[in-house]
Amino acid sequence: MPYGFALIGAGLFGERHAQAYSRHPAADFVAVCDLEAERAQSIAAKYNARTWTTDLRDVLVHPDVHAVSIATPDHLHRDVAIACAQAGKHLLVEKPLATTVEDAIAIVEAAHQAGVTLMVDFHNRVNPPMVNAREAIRRGNIGQPAYVYARLSNTTAVPTGMLKWASRSSALWFLASHMIDLVRWMLDDEIVRVYAVGREGILKSMGVDAADFHVATVEFGKGAVAVFEHAWILPRTHATLKDLKMEILGSAGAINIDASHNRTIEVYSADRASFPDVLAPPVGDHLTGFVLDSIAYFVDAVTHGAPVLATGEDGVAVTRAICAIIESARSGRPVSL
Repeated sequence: MPYGFALIGAGLFGERHAQAYSRHPAADFVAVCDLEAERAQSIAAKYNARTWTTDLRDVLVHPDVHAVSIATPDHLHRDVAIACAQAGKHLLVEKPLATTVEDAIAIVEAAHQAGVTLMVDFHNRVNPPMVNAREAIRRGNIGQPAYVYARLSNTTAVPTGMLKWASRSSALWFLASHMIDLVRWMLDDEIVRVYAVGREGILKSMGVDAADFHVATVEFGKGAVAVFEHAWILPRTHATLKDLKMEILGSAGAINIDASHNRTIEVYSADRASFPDVLAPPVGDHLTGFVLDSIAYFVDAVTHGAPVLATGEDGVAVTRAICAIIESARSGRPVSL
C-alpha cells in the first residue's frame, strides 16, 4: 500500500516536492498545505494530490499522512517541523534546516524524541558532478585535499523577484548552505574556524534588506582550507540564473567543476546568450534530475528504512557554520566553532 505524503509550503521549491510525490510509485500524494489557498489548490490539482488546505492542523491530524515535506521559507521551519514531528510525521526539511542554531537543534531533538525520520534536503549530494568529485577524492585521485574554492551566486532576479521573503534570508542561507554541506561531505571533515567579510547596499537600494555578498575563508579540522563566495547581485543579463563553480586542489591532483556554464547546450536569442541547466528537472510530470532524486531518497528512507541523504545533524552543522560566517563578517574577527 502506498505511503502517504504531504507538502507544506507550495512555493518555488515546494512544487518540486509535489512533482516527486505525484510520480513516485511508493508515494500516495495526500495533501498540499499553503497559506495561500489559490496556490495550494493549484498545486494539488496540477500534481493530483487528494486534498489541499491552508491549515497545518489538517495535515497533523490526517490519518493517511505519514510523512511531510517542509518547504516553507528558510526562517519558518522550526514550528512547523516540531509540530509535525510531535504528530508522528516523518520529516523532509528543505535546506537550510533552520536559520539559527537553536532552531536547528530543536528540530533535531523533536524528531529524535518522536522517533521519526528526519532528512535535510541537501539535494546537491546527488548532483552528478558533485558525486563524481566526492568519489574521486575517496579513491585518492587527487591525493590529500588541501584547498577548495566554492562559488554559488544568483542574479538579482532571485532576491528581487523569485523570493518574496528575500529580506528574511540571504545568499548565505539560500546558496552557501548547499556549498558548505557539499564541501563537508566531500572532505568528510568539519569546519573549525571561519574568517568572513560581507557588504550591503546594492540590494537595499532595490528594496531588499539583505547582504549583497559574503566571502568566507574556512579552516577544516584535518587541515584543508576553503573559500566560499556567495552573492545575490549578478546582473540579470548573466547567461544563467546561477553561477556554480568549484575547484579542489590536492597533494596529487585537482578537480574542477562548472555546474552552470558547462556549454552542454547553448541558446542564442536576439538579446542574450544562455546556457540552460541540463541537470535540474524539467517543469512537468517527470521524475528526473538530481533535485527530484533527493526527494526519492526520502521516500525510500521512510518506506524501506534506507539511509537518509543528509541527517539533521548535517543540517545543524551547516547552520552553525553560516551563523559563524555572519558573526565573523559583523565583528571583523575570526570565529571558532
